[in-house]
Amino acid sequence: MTHLKFYRNPANFHRYYRNQEENGCDYTPSANVQENEDNFKLEIAVPGYSKKDFRIDLEKDLLTISSEKEENKENENMTYTRREFGYGNFCRSFTLPETIDSENIKADYKNGILSITLPKKEEVKIKKEIKIA
Repeated sequence: MTHLKFYRNPANFHRYYRNQEENGCDYTPSANVQENEDNFKLEIAVPGYSKKDFRIDLEKDLLTISSEKEENKENENMTYTRREFGYGNFCRSFTLPETIDSENIKADYKNGILSITLPKKEEVKIKKEIKIA
């Protein structure tokens, strides 16, 4: 089984968050990674955004998902007794294995979840049983 590498391991903690601050990222959204025989599916919880708010970049084997969303200032005269909603800039990076078919990566945003399908290359999917003679 091949794994996607997250930039959340303790060895990279300070470097990752320093780079995150330098890039103007306010927070890191939560992610789930699923794997089946044909692909990986990366799901990122980012409610309150629209699909035009996201940027997905692939540079060599590094997949970076980011967003720059301005705070809604329509109601500047509104007084809140409590305000917990907030939308800020985020970025999240994943190191992809060599087995990913980078030409066929697809993304979809629905119900606050950004889903990215990372298909495996055909030669990786070939699985056969070898019988002993």
